[in-house]
Amino acid sequence: MANYYIHVGSITNAMRGKRLLEERGIRAYLHRSTRPAETDGCGYHLLVTETPGRAEEILRKAGVRVIRISEAI
Repeated sequence: MANYYIHVGSITNAMRGKRLLEERGIRAYLHRSTRPAETDGCGYHLLVTETPGRAEEILRKAGVRVIRISEAI
C-alpha cells in the first residue's frame, strides 16, 4: 500500500487537518519538507497511509487549503 503526502498551506492547516482526519479514522502524520517547492507554502504536509481521495474531501469540506497531493516514495 502506498503512502501519500497532502500538502497544505500552513502549519495551522496541517495541525487542524491531522485532527480532522484522525477524528474520522484516517491515520495522519504531520511532516515538514526539508526543501519545499515554491508553490508549497510553508512546506508542511500530512502523510496519510491510505488512498488520499477521502482525506482530501474531508479537508476541503472543512476549509483546509490543499495545495497538492503526491505519492510518498
